[in-house]
Amino acid sequence: MTNRADELEAAAGAISPEALQMAKAAVTTSCQEYVRLCGQFSQSLETVEPSKLHKFARAFCLTMLGHLPARPETCPFCLQYGQDRECRGCGYALTHGRCDADDSAFSLFIEAFYELGRMIFQETGMDECACEPEEARRVLSSSIEESSRLAGEMQLRIVPLSALQLMEQKQIFIDCMIGWLPLGIFSKDVQEQCRLLRDRLKGYW
Repeated sequence: MTNRADELEAAAGAISPEALQMAKAAVTTSCQEYVRLCGQFSQSLETVEPSKLHKFARAFCLTMLGHLPARPETCPFCLQYGQDRECRGCGYALTHGRCDADDSAFSLFIEAFYELGRMIFQETGMDECACEPEEARRVLSSSIEESSRLAGEMQLRIVPLSALQLMEQKQIFIDCMIGWLPLGIFSKDVQEQCRLLRDRLKGYW
């Protein structure tokens, strides 16, 4: 291999069609469920009392994070090389470090990912949003609408993709979705953690 692109292409090129299709199916299912839930959030938003908007925002953000393709079942490498094969021969492990290694690209990413979720979940001391209710409602409406649109597009986009392209699109998709988190509603600490997460995501693939 002469460069990083060649290494990644070789790693993804060893993925079987079966593992690739299973990963795509898991991503598709997650996106479909997220779009459905966004419909419920959108319908509920108009009736949420101002004092409950922060709680509503927390629930929405945790729902989004929970439906991003960061789980093993959405990864063709985990599906092909995990469990019984114990990561032996995994091209992701070769190019990014084993996912269970403390300093691997995935570990650094998922640590920041879970920490963001923890911070949002535990930000219960704020009875009000960090912005005015009208602004919070506007931001939430945009976040719900745009993230739902992205998830709907992702379902269609991944159908023809190779394993290499799927990993690239997952990285782009996660970054775009995180970019639509309604961060203005939350504390500066949550906003800073989100910036760290997006920085760590750059090494994901």
